[in-house]
Parts: sequence; C-alpha cells; structure tokens
Amino acid sequence: MSNIYYIGVDLGTSQTSITTSTGKRFSTTTCIGYTKDVISQKRFGRDHLLGEHALENRLSLNMIWPLADGVICEDEQSLQATVLILKHVIAQTTTEKEKDDKIYAAIGVPAQASIKNKKAIIEATKEFIDKIIIVSEPFAVAYSIDRFDECLIVDIGGGTTDLCRMHGSMPDESDQITLNFAGNFLDNELKKAILHKFPDVQLSSKIIKSIKEKYGYVSEVSEIVKVTLTKRGIPSEYDITDILQACCLKLTTPISKAIQELVGSFDPDFQEKLRNNIIIAGGGSRLKGIDIAIEKSLHEYGGGDAICVQDAEYCGSIGALKMCVEMPDEYWEKI
Repeated sequence: MSNIYYIGVDLGTSQTSITTSTGKRFSTTTCIGYTKDVISQKRFGRDHLLGEHALENRLSLNMIWPLADGVICEDEQSLQATVLILKHVIAQTTTEKEKDDKIYAAIGVPAQASIKNKKAIIEATKEFIDKIIIVSEPFAVAYSIDRFDECLIVDIGGGTTDLCRMHGSMPDESDQITLNFAGNFLDNELKKAILHKFPDVQLSSKIIKSIKEKYGYVSEVSEIVKVTLTKRGIPSEYDITDILQACCLKLTTPISKAIQELVGSFDPDFQEKLRNNIIIAGGGSRLKGIDIAIEKSLHEYGGGDAICVQDAEYCGSIGALKMCVEMPDEYWEKI
C-alpha cells in the first residue's frame, strides 16, 4: 500500500523552506549555478549546483535567481531552475520515499507569482508531485498561525514584500499587494550608502547580506555597529551605525502606504480591527524594531499595532503544510 507524503513549501525569492508531515524541515537559498565551461563541469562532476553550494562556488558558475522579481522569470531556464529547486528540497526531506508513494504539496509563492505562474508551476511539477496547491506566501503565513479573522499579513522577503488582507474567507487578488521594497532593495541601499561614506572599501553581495542579517535594525536605540571591511585587501573597522538604521528605515514608508491602501479600501466597520492586527513575517521580520518602526510610520494614517511572527524561517512552509493536510479535495483545483 502506498503512503502519502504531505509537504508544505515556502518558495521565496531569496530563501526556500520545506516542512513535511513526517516532521522534517529543510531550508536553502533559492538559486542555481550552472557551470561556466568544461573546467568547472569537470571540477563539480555535474552541470549545476544548488543553494548555498552554488553560492560558495559562484566564481565557477553562471548564477540564476529564478524568482528574483517576485515571479518566475519568463524564460525556460528560470522555470527549469524553479523545478530543480523544488525537486531538491523535496528529495532532501523524503529520502525514505518508495516508488509508489505519493507527494501532495502546498506551495507558497510570492503573491504576484501565485497569480501569474500558477499554471506553469503545476505543469512543470507533474512528474514528481501528485497533487498540488499554489497559494500566496502571506496567506500561508496566516494559515500557520490560524489567523483567519480581520488581520493584515506583511511578508517581507528577499525580492518582494507581499501584503495580504484576511477577512474570514479566501483572499482574492484585490486583497493582496506586492511591493519591490524588500530584502534585495535594502541590500542595494546599504551598499550604496557604505560606498558613499567609505568609497574605497571592498564589498560583495554576500558581505552586505551578512551585515544586514547580523546587525540590521530600525529602532531608535542600538549599540554601535562596527564591521570589518577591506580596503585594497587590508582589513579595518568601520562604524556603520547610522548608515544601517537610515537604510533599514527606507522599508517602512512604502510598506505603511500599502498597509493604509488595504485598510482604506476595506469595509469601514472593520478598518480599525484590521489596522490593529498587522502581522509581520518573512526574513525582514528579523530586523530589530521593524514592528515598532511600522507602527510609528502609521501614525499619520491613524495608527496601528504590529507584531512579528516567532518562526520567520519556517512559518510559511508550516502554514502550507497545514493547508495541504486540511484542505478538502474540491479546493485543490480552485486555489
């Protein structure tokens, strides 16, 4: 008799995580590197590397970030890269799977991707997924914490920030907004600001991301942040405290405007409840003080209350798994 593996996947622009009904979890960077030439192919013994392994060896590879803009890029290579990433995370967590066993998957993707790329993902995964639901990532977050009442999910990812208005039923396109102000935007702003103040330091995308993830904050009070950077190969310490706060705060204004747009177009009897139930998720929720900063930026619109989820890395995939297990059969084709 065949077994069914229920899996929830959070297919993000920067990070992909998976949670399974057998209790397994796995997370990886949403990228693929294809070998540049015969030398790199000989070095690795294959034509591509995935996730962190690809990043560590990126000098030998042509890197692909298939969901960098919040949707699967409209070319065959990006779609194939997405399929390889999904195959990879599923294989890592279903090692005991037998040939006749089934895979039922709920996949959370950026809000715009769930609208534009739904059919492409379903068609491309037929070979290794037996049943599939495609949902927006913020809805998966809401499902993970059982918040189906009037609340507003703000999922700050790598390429996009996705907002979803919950109101006790399935959200539709009008309940969701996608912004390009997210982790990658913050990385670019941080890099520009550091180079403006210290024009000769040597930076890479990995260095900038490490600084953001370790020290990023938007609160008014923080310890002095000094980082070691190189200048012509010589390491020195640089104070980036003010730079870091100023750049991180650039996220809050567009997010607050989008929150107000969803609140302002909602049923007026429930607007107050919506604005006072803002839930922040995604990698951006790890920025120290992001909830307080969003609350302050909402003062001009009448205020609001925000909290951050506890498990930023796996919240989306946990919600997708719960959805996968609980959804009635008739919903698999509708979502």
